[in-house]
Amino acid sequence: MTTARNTARALGRNVDEETLQADLERCRQLALDLGASAAAIVPASDVVIDERVRLKCTVPRCIRAGETPNCPPYAPALDLVRKAVSRFHYAILFKCNVEPIEDYVPGQGVTKEEKRRVLSFHEQSGKIVYELERQAYKDGYHLAMGFGGGSCKDYLCKGLICQYLDSGRCRFPNRARPAMEAVGIDVFDLVNKAGWQAYALLDDLSEVPCAITVGIVFVF
Repeated sequence: MTTARNTARALGRNVDEETLQADLERCRQLALDLGASAAAIVPASDVVIDERVRLKCTVPRCIRAGETPNCPPYAPALDLVRKAVSRFHYAILFKCNVEPIEDYVPGQGVTKEEKRRVLSFHEQSGKIVYELERQAYKDGYHLAMGFGGGSCKDYLCKGLICQYLDSGRCRFPNRARPAMEAVGIDVFDLVNKAGWQAYALLDDLSEVPCAITVGIVFVF
């Protein structure tokens, strides 16, 4: 389990490498404590920002494209994301196994309960991103920044019309984040670099061990 910090740390102060690594390990363990199936400390240089990933939000068109300020075409520009990521050194990458897989790949005629489960597919990774970002901030890393999986409209607003695009007032301004894919991060490349596996959720699912939802928090 993670250990509590007894003294507050000033924001933005430089720390030595030993302290940094201890803080990163604390965040990694916190992800596991919060329910992640696996978590790893990764160099920020491992993160690939690829225009093709962003384009996949519209080719073929995701049903959420244009429906939230965190989805294309409203998501942050890739050049801005690429420059920002290049200023970081380390991040916490984590995944959550989603089971049973059949609940998240329903066929035709889904019930309201099945639809609710589908919409909440990425809810756990969103919660972990939020908590890791908060912990990093409390530890003095004032520029910590996280991205989860899926549309915030699904796991926060449960599919309701985005209030921000309707009135300019987000229902969850402190919790809503762009998905990793929305900012061009090649998630599968990172998953493979971490030694994990991801599978296509199509056709025969009998040999697919589970679905996964992935998140990342850039710490320093």
